[in-house]
Amino acid sequence: MELVDARKWRKKDSNKIEVVDVQGIETYQLPWEPLKIMPIGDIQYDGAGGAADLKRLKRHLAWGIRNNVRFVGMGDMIDVLSPSNRQRMAAAGFYDTATTFFDKAVTSLEKELLKVLEPTKGMWLGLVQGHHYYPHLDGTTTDTRFADWLECPYLGDCSIIRLHFKDERSRQGKVLKMWVHHGNGGSGVLPTAIYNKLYHQKVRYPQVRLFLMGHVPQLGNVTLEGLDSEGPAGDPHLTHEDTKLVACGGFSRGYQQGSNFAGRAQGGYAEKGMMPPAVLGGVVITITPETAKFRGRSVRTLDLKVSS
Repeated sequence: MELVDARKWRKKDSNKIEVVDVQGIETYQLPWEPLKIMPIGDIQYDGAGGAADLKRLKRHLAWGIRNNVRFVGMGDMIDVLSPSNRQRMAAAGFYDTATTFFDKAVTSLEKELLKVLEPTKGMWLGLVQGHHYYPHLDGTTTDTRFADWLECPYLGDCSIIRLHFKDERSRQGKVLKMWVHHGNGGSGVLPTAIYNKLYHQKVRYPQVRLFLMGHVPQLGNVTLEGLDSEGPAGDPHLTHEDTKLVACGGFSRGYQQGSNFAGRAQGGYAEKGMMPPAVLGGVVITITPETAKFRGRSVRTLDLKVSS
């Protein structure tokens, strides 16, 4: 698990962020003002004309750029090899010429998608590993390459990102912890399955208020209401501290009319497995720092909203 400490942000311009003090933990500073976060993943780009809905993705990214959001990569940027495919490929014993050919072909596919994502360079908090990545001959993978190209930390399989909001007027602040994972397993058939899985993570990480997961073609969130106390000993103030369990959506169509393979009618992975159609699109998370007066002193809270 990777821990990312978002404490010192230095803005280069309205759309760019320079990461400083990178030494295993990435640090930023967040001003005491609303922050919008857009998780992006499960694009599963497989080439022009494939299942990936690039038009929808471009519109989504353009909105994020206009509104100066921060993106989080949820994995499965391309759709080439599943975990079992990688095992079989490693066991096949291909000649070097064959593996070099495959490597170049996947690199070309990755760079096609990079052209779509390139306007967001420098706007990412980090990127976690998905399932459908390619292990390149130079030791990189699809996900480590996209993290490098988009100028953000590669977060591995799971990450907790600490977001520090600081009120410069009082030098006081507030921290929000965000748990990020691509997801795993089938996550069940019912719409509630992904939230059941995330609920168990809340039990393991009680101080985390924002849980992000991709992997399944669902879009939405569930709120867990909670309470906390703020203030000095002997004079606490009760505050509302809700938690959001977020299904981050994706951009890969599960069913396509007229789909074919090898010159014959044939559906994709979702159609073959009798899975529900994919819900396309992504969420926008808004974190709003708020200050209220209680018994003559300031009480600071972070309000969470998720829209899709």
